[in-house]
Amino acid sequence: MELPVYLMTGFLESGKTSFILETLNDKQFSRGEKTLVIACEQGEVEFDERILKASKSVVEYIEDEEDFNADNLNALVAKHKPSRIMLEYNGMWSLRDMAVKAPKDWIFYQIFMFVDFTRFDMYLNNMRQLLSDDIAVSDLIIFNRCEQGKVDKKRLRRIIKPLNPRIDMMFEYKDGSIEQGFQGDDEMPFDVKADPIDIIHDDFGLWYVDIMSNAARYKGKNLRVRGIVFRASNVPKGYFVISRKAMTCCADDIQVVGILVKSPDESKFKDGDWVEVSGKVIAEKQAAYKGVGPVILADSVLPTEKAESDLVYFN
Repeated sequence: MELPVYLMTGFLESGKTSFILETLNDKQFSRGEKTLVIACEQGEVEFDERILKASKSVVEYIEDEEDFNADNLNALVAKHKPSRIMLEYNGMWSLRDMAVKAPKDWIFYQIFMFVDFTRFDMYLNNMRQLLSDDIAVSDLIIFNRCEQGKVDKKRLRRIIKPLNPRIDMMFEYKDGSIEQGFQGDDEMPFDVKADPIDIIHDDFGLWYVDIMSNAARYKGKNLRVRGIVFRASNVPKGYFVISRKAMTCCADDIQVVGILVKSPDESKFKDGDWVEVSGKVIAEKQAAYKGVGPVILADSVLPTEKAESDLVYFN
């Protein structure tokens, strides 16, 4: 039987335990179902026995990464017979490994990532791979311990959105206020009301982040974009990716980003060709997106000049 799992990840003292307690104490969440909390580390905040009892919750600890395996996890489920699981994952453990080790009947409903904003740059500099892996699979990243006027949201957007364009963000300030998303940080260097929307070489990075984050505002609109033909194993016949190489933070973080193009002329172009694509944006379910994503239904695909720079940026 499928078992819903809510996963909280982040480094020690990032606010995971506090969030779990607040959620369990919420009457909208706790309606009599039994919850198994699996904690993979212990910080300063302890689980309140009163909240656990009132919400019909029980806590089990797995503090050794070797013990986080399907046999032990299935044993805990058999012992407690929960209706759902809240997993407080150790931020120093790989989420990629977790996905392999977790029981096959676990269904991850939501993945929350918690970050102490005052330590974000340190994590970025010293634990980049772990941080990037967590961002790539999370549904929501919560920055806490923020100070009003000291959060550079445009910089955070440039770092985070290329790793996971669909991720939502929340900012929790020291005064207790909470802010959702970027609120007003949507200015683009190109005219989204133009027909067609013209994406020049230098704007490819920002356009990619925006269309993946806000696909609805491009749906049904005509656009013209230039980039490199790219194909991967999950790109079906009749399609290619209009792509560029992008730098997120530094030279170590260069990756290929792009949008699917559907064209009857697809076979005329080989990987690495520079092309100009004109067409209408539609939405399709595609394996490359692991769901529904934007596709350019091409009216024309023409050879074009190479950009002066091999890389695009997100600023």
